Formats: sequence, C-alpha cells, structure tokens
Amino acid sequence: MPPLRIVAVVVLSVLPSLAESQQPDSLPPVVITATRVDVAAGANISATTVIDRARIERTGVRDVAELLRLVPGVSVARSGGPGAQSSIFLRGGENDYVRVLVDGAPVNDPGGAIDLSWLSVDDVDRIEVVRGPASVLYGTDAVTGVVQIFTRRGRTPAGDAEVTAGSYGRRLVRGNVGLGSQQVNVHVGAASERSDGLLDFNSEYARDVLSAALQAFPSSATRFEVSARAVNDVYHFPTDGAGNVEDRNAFRDNQRLIGSATVAQTFTERLRGELSLTATNMEGKDDDRPDSPADTLGFYYYDALMNVRRRSADARVHLLVSSTSVLTIGGEMVREAQKGNDSSNYSFERSNFDEDRRNGAVYGQWLSEHGPLSITAGARYDENNTFGSFRTARAGLALRAWSGGTVRLTAGSAFKAPTFFESFNTAFSTGNPDLDPERSQSWEAGVRQVANGGRLTMAATWFDQRFRDMIQYAFLSPDQPNYFNVAAASARGLELEATARMSSLVRVGATTTLLRTRVDDAGLQTGDDATFVEGNRLLRRPSVLSTGTVALDFSGGTTLDMAVTYTGERDDRDFATFPATPVVLPSWTRVDLGFVRPLSFGWTRARLDLLVRVENLFGSNYEEIVNYPAAGRSLTIGMRAASLRR
Repeated sequence: MPPLRIVAVVVLSVLPSLAESQQPDSLPPVVITATRVDVAAGANISATTVIDRARIERTGVRDVAELLRLVPGVSVARSGGPGAQSSIFLRGGENDYVRVLVDGAPVNDPGGAIDLSWLSVDDVDRIEVVRGPASVLYGTDAVTGVVQIFTRRGRTPAGDAEVTAGSYGRRLVRGNVGLGSQQVNVHVGAASERSDGLLDFNSEYARDVLSAALQAFPSSATRFEVSARAVNDVYHFPTDGAGNVEDRNAFRDNQRLIGSATVAQTFTERLRGELSLTATNMEGKDDDRPDSPADTLGFYYYDALMNVRRRSADARVHLLVSSTSVLTIGGEMVREAQKGNDSSNYSFERSNFDEDRRNGAVYGQWLSEHGPLSITAGARYDENNTFGSFRTARAGLALRAWSGGTVRLTAGSAFKAPTFFESFNTAFSTGNPDLDPERSQSWEAGVRQVANGGRLTMAATWFDQRFRDMIQYAFLSPDQPNYFNVAAASARGLELEATARMSSLVRVGATTTLLRTRVDDAGLQTGDDATFVEGNRLLRRPSVLSTGTVALDFSGGTTLDMAVTYTGERDDRDFATFPATPVVLPSWTRVDLGFVRPLSFGWTRARLDLLVRVENLFGSNYEEIVNYPAAGRSLTIGMRAASLRR
C-alpha cells in the first residue's frame, strides 16, 4: 500500500470515533533523555518517542532494532537474518550519528559506529528516542538523535518467565525477578536465545543476556541506582563482502559488559545534584579460518581480536531558579581505549593496535516556562587530547498557541569524533592526527495538536540538517595520511504522526517520513560507483518511510497488535563487481502481528499467557542491503508466566 494511503486510511478511520465518550488518556510521560531533568519544563520542545514495556510485551518483538522501525525518521538496514549487522539511520544521517545508551552508559564504538543486532528487549522497561542534535547534553555521536534504553526495576515482588520457539530454529528461554520495597529494590534477569539462521549452512546465532539492577533510597533526599548488563552473542555467517554464500566456518563472537551507577542528592528545595559513573567493555573476535586444507588462494584466512573500553564520570547540578525554571550545569570526563591484533595470509606476523584518548567537557542548559511559552537553551565545550576543542549549542521554544495546539522551533549544532583508526596508525593505514570532528548544523519546526480529551494526537515536523567535515579514506602517497575532512551532505524532510483511541478496545497510529538526502561535496571520491556521488542521494536512506499500527484490547486481557511497515526505494552499491555497480533497491511492505491470550487453569496463582508473533505475514521478498535477502514469513509461539503482583 502506498505510504500516503496508509496515513489517509488511518486518519479517516479515526474521525467517526471522535464523538464517542471515553475517558481521556493520561498525560504523556516526561522524557528524561530530552533534557536530563525529570521535570516537565521544556519537555515539549524536542521531537520524542517513548516505547514502554506494555508495548514491547504486546508486540512480541525481540530486538530493539525492530522496535525502532516504528519511530518516525528511523530506518534500519539489516544484512540478513537473526544476528546480522543492523545499522540505524535517523533523519537521513550517517549510521554513526546516533548516540545509543543503556541506563546512561554509551554503547557506541569510539567514533559512533553501532550495530544494534545484539540489543535485545529482555530486561528493557522503556526506550526513549530523541530526534535532533543532542551533543550539548551527550557530546559526540549525538548528531541526529539519541536512543536511550532503560532497564527494569523491581519495586514490588514480581517475576515472569517465558519459553518460545519458532521459524528458522528460533528458541528462547528467559526470566526476570524483582524484589523490594519503597527503600530498596532489586531486579535480576537472564535470557538465552538461539537461531539456526536463514541460510543453508553456517548462519547460526546465539545470544545470552544477564542483567541486574539495584535501586535504593537511603533517605527522602537521596537516591542511588546501579545497573549491569552482560551480553555474549555469537553470529556465524557464510557470506563474503558481496553477499555470496560460500564460507562454512566464519563467525563473530562479542562479549559486552555495561555498567552504570548514579547518586542523586537533594540539598535544598532549589538545589539538586547528580553524579553518574559508567563503564563499558567489549571484547570481540572475528574468525575466518581456511575451510579446508585446499583453501590456500586469495584472502583465505583472517582473524582479529578487539578490546574496547570506555569510562566516564558526569557530575551536574540542577538549580530551581523559580517554580518553572531550571538551570543545569555539568561537567564530564571520558576515557576511551581500544586495542587489538589481527592476522591474515597477507601478513607474516600479527599486527597490533593499542591507543587511548581522553575528553573533558563542561555544559549548561536553561529550561523555562512562561505561561504558554517554553524555552530551552544550552551550550557545551569539549576538549580532547586528540582532536582539540569543539563547541556546540542548541536553543528552542514551544508555544501553546491555541487549545490543544503547540508550535515549536529549535536549532542546534552537533559533532562526531573520528574513529581510532582514522586518528591513529594501523598496519594497513596511516591515521591523521589533525582530523577535526565531523559536524552538523540543523533546525526544525513542528506543530502538534491534541484533541478530544487527549484521545487524538497529530504532529508534523520539518527538519533541515547539513553535515560538514565528513571524513573520507584516500591513498595519496605512502608518506601521507589516509583520512581527510573533505565531504559534505545534507538531509531534510517532513515527519507526520497521528495516534488515536477510537474506543476502549481500539487504538490506531500512523507515521510517514518524507526524506531528501543529497551529497553536497563528494570529497576525494570520483565515479558513479563511489559511495559519495555529488548531487546523488546518500546510500541506504529510503525517501519514504511509513508505518501503520492497530492495537486491539479484547475482553479477558487478550490483545492483538498489527504493524504495517512501508520502506521506499533506496540507493545502494553491489560490491559483487569491481568497480561496484550502482543499484536501486525497490520499495517493500511488511505486516507483523503480535497476539497475547491469557490462559486460566484454576490451579495456579500466576498469570499464564499464550504468545504468538508472526513477522512478514504475507512473505514479502525484499533486501535492505543488496545481495542480503531479509527473512521471509516466520512464526513464533510460546508461553509466558507472570506473578499476579506485578
């Protein structure tokens, strides 16, 4: 179905329901990620989306990447089935332009790269997405937005367990337990997931997750939180760089440990302070040994070990200047380190890499409400021992101009630090210590209308972004660096959203993003086969994205969720040839269903649910990356047991 027709059908179907008498929905939640302050002041200035635990459980979605498909402005490119690399593009930016956090701990690689394939929803309480530049609060990588994952807490005794199995050999066992009181609560969880993959051989995937969180309130003025998440995922892939299925033993093994601790202290009625400490460790192994003794030609052998560590401390104070104005002043210290070694048949000995860098920053933010007017303004100064200093700023306002109607305008700048391999020398390339961060300038304007007691919400946002000093690789001579700040691009578009509660049983929603990307300066790249071609679109960014959702709540707790996703055509490159061949991937539409049916046996005090999820209901045949077919129709069936005191 064409994207605009999806929106039209949903919106027109809402209109007859507006006359029905229903209780208004509750007020929208305060999105902490947008301001780093848990107050409503200034919250309506940013474009935000919240996916809560109830939505996650209803849909049966297993991966964070799949949930993000329903967020306006977000497109995902996945190179195959379960465990395959999953890249996120927000508002047409690069796939390393989104800051991703778990309980405040950044999980991007140094330089912004993020593969979402390992991020499951096992212990997730909610996901907050903030669209637009956010470097003032989050520093590097937050160029087009921030995705923050908040894990679960256990305020009251509760637990749940789930067992599911389905297509492509999928099987899952997981459980969560929460214990506590108003003063102290603990939550622990574990999950183990397996899949045989989509292809005939060597496409298995395994993911194991352990998580724990502690929340304590020693006094009415003090809050302490600590959380940890350990993930081990192993992905076997038979494909080469061009998507050919030919390798029987290549695999990737990653182990991640993510931790965060926060202490919040209220000093007076007007002054509150917070100290956040985060740590992330990633140990990765890529292994592609010879398939057989006869495998001695070409690039037949490669293995690499990589270790990435990040430590950060962020201290900030919030001063309540008035009942409607908050001033935040903060400082952050970050240390990143990356080391590793690799070997192949092209090298007689293993190459080694071991570098680190440090970053210090100070920032400030002002939030204020003046009757119908909300104002925010902020600035940040970063000092890095590798690329030097950088300044960012952001300002915005929102005006409640009429009953239920709000107009808003924001503008800001952001930056992305170079990767370690771009700044430092490796065995295969020469880094450039004089690189500047990639930078952006952007603005957006939006309007939002809430009607009929909160049962109908419609919003439109126009955004305009310009990316400069983009880093490219080039070989000019053996004695010169290989990386330079030379390229430029832009992305602008329109986001449309609508949600409505048609009755106590039916809720519908729709989004459409119309996107125009353009290479403004191809830099050092030439030829139509290059990834940057001046005047052309940026690769793998569809020009149209649309979603339609229907949520049905039947009597007895039975629920049915349907999501329709439309992705327009996108440009790509086919690397099966040299030079690469420009291709245009056709548009596709996918329908997914999630069904939950409570079961009652009379002999148990727990709630038992039958879980059914169908992905790609009509078997749409499509590729998000050329030569990497997506999964066809798949069915997953399982059971979930949950204590009644949740």
